[in-house]
Amino acid sequence: MWPDSNFMLEALNKLDLLVVADLFLTDSSKYADYILPVCSSLERSEFRAYVQRYVILTEPTIEPLFDSRPDTDIIFELARRLNLNDPLIEADYKTALDWILEPSGISVDELKKYPGGMAVPNPIKVEEKKYLKYGFATPSNKMEFTSSLLEKYSSTHGYDSLPVYQPPKLSAEQTPDLAKDYPMILNTGTRLPMFVHSRTFRLSWTKSLRPRAAADLNNAEAIGMGINQGDSINIITPKGQITVVANLTKMVQAGVVHMYYDYPEADVNILIEADYLDPISSY
Repeated sequence: MWPDSNFMLEALNKLDLLVVADLFLTDSSKYADYILPVCSSLERSEFRAYVQRYVILTEPTIEPLFDSRPDTDIIFELARRLNLNDPLIEADYKTALDWILEPSGISVDELKKYPGGMAVPNPIKVEEKKYLKYGFATPSNKMEFTSSLLEKYSSTHGYDSLPVYQPPKLSAEQTPDLAKDYPMILNTGTRLPMFVHSRTFRLSWTKSLRPRAAADLNNAEAIGMGINQGDSINIITPKGQITVVANLTKMVQAGVVHMYYDYPEADVNILIEADYLDPISSY
């Protein structure tokens, strides 16, 4: 999910110890010193609180399979081994959850009486129009159409206080000489709706909806380049190259190649430099 996967791997290999806790044998777990198998949500309890002032403590449908454990069991057991001298850690997850819930007047035992969840008793009243009393969370306490925070760094860092469109760093506008050989914009970072990272990407029935790594191209532009649906194509940047199949669609703008991440056989992130990040947020 981060630019330049190989750069990330080099960093991981420099660690003295790498431990991965996951449900699946992910790419990063293949390089781990230890893998702790985590069970699925069907094999563990899970506390959830919703903004509608509704809480629920789910019950496991089945016992954890094989040697898997809930995340909380792994965390508590590791914490105990560290001898932190913490009563909550030395107790268990239920005790810790009761401590968290204590201000609300709810307990784990009470939650278990409502398997479908329950409304929070005596919820804290949500104050409306707080901005009239406290203002907004900005340096000026006002709603800003131009950022006074970014304005402070405009001369030193070149930040624009207004949300002005900037062409991609590697584009015909920014790097015209490079664009002669690499004329299209690569867009990535989004996922398909049936894939939630490793949790559903490695399930056969969801993977069958898009089994092969594919790049979305504007259909009219692709046909003009002699590319048809399902053709094998290469995506090449100054950083590297991957081979995928073409998916022609009207959803992509001409001049853009859109590639979903998460396909290990065609890792789109190896095509991007490690420092190719947003200049303000670094994301």
